[in-house]
Amino acid sequence: MISLNDQTDYGLCFACGPRNNSGLQLQFQRDDEKVITSYTASDSHQGFPEYLHGGIISTLLDEVMSRVSVLENQWTMTARMDVRFRRPVMTHQTVKAVAEKIGDRNGFFEARGRVYLPDCSIAAEATGTYAPVPNQT
Repeated sequence: MISLNDQTDYGLCFACGPRNNSGLQLQFQRDDEKVITSYTASDSHQGFPEYLHGGIISTLLDEVMSRVSVLENQWTMTARMDVRFRRPVMTHQTVKAVAEKIGDRNGFFEARGRVYLPDCSIAAEATGTYAPVPNQT
């Protein structure tokens, strides 16, 4: 089984790389057929003062959704992603991103993800289509 977390020598992925000091350094866990990660919004990733940048919220969704295929021993990369922003995320808030598989079509994985605020309301939600990365096991 492939690990949900980066255990390579590379380690520089912006979202999950443990060696990327500017990145998010996300860690992922499996919860049955879902993938979960938490992130505390930092000042260095804000857009407007005290608000987390929408690109970072999108990154959280993209990363957690792409990891759903890893539950089936396959790395994937984004082919398409649609995001809806519902509520702002403030800096220093800890949010939880959760994703699950919703299908597969013609060899592509389809996933749904949500970012939850501390009060369990939805900050953002997305669906995505992910293409298998060849020769990755």
